[in-house]
Amino acid sequence: MPKTKSKHFGQLPPRYGFMFNPYPDHRVSSCPVCERKTGQRKIPLMVHIEPMYMIALNYTCRYCQACDLLIAQKHEVEHLLTGLFRRIDPAAIGNEYLVIGTAEKTAWKEGVQKQKEVTEMLPHISDFAKYYQDLQITQGGWFHRDQEPPVMQPPPSQEWIKSKSKPFWR
Repeated sequence: MPKTKSKHFGQLPPRYGFMFNPYPDHRVSSCPVCERKTGQRKIPLMVHIEPMYMIALNYTCRYCQACDLLIAQKHEVEHLLTGLFRRIDPAAIGNEYLVIGTAEKTAWKEGVQKQKEVTEMLPHISDFAKYYQDLQITQGGWFHRDQEPPVMQPPPSQEWIKSKSKPFWR
């Protein structure tokens, strides 16, 4: 039976697990997978925004060295994207996006100096080895021994939303 290659975005091998924390008021100081203390890692995250944008954000994530897991605050990433797209293309604010992987720091710095095409960046990009579902936090309080505490619903995005106002020229 012939070997099939798994498809990757970028030419570097997959690296890191990735998880979003959708709760703006809660920070992660211990890993949700192994419960060890987390550190920080500043790394360029590659973000694809529909329909055709690829952005590298140099962002400080929480990092679990034992699990090789990056945890990003969803509202902070959306705040950075909103600020960037207000200048580039305000109509793209609120579009679907996906954090695809990471880029090498040297390639990111070169891209800041002189904008690069995605094809030029591919040799310096690695996608994530594993995507985890968004962090879920249970409500605090006293519960019966047989009762599971309910999961808190994360608040909706305050910035990365489609504008409902009509353009002034219509």
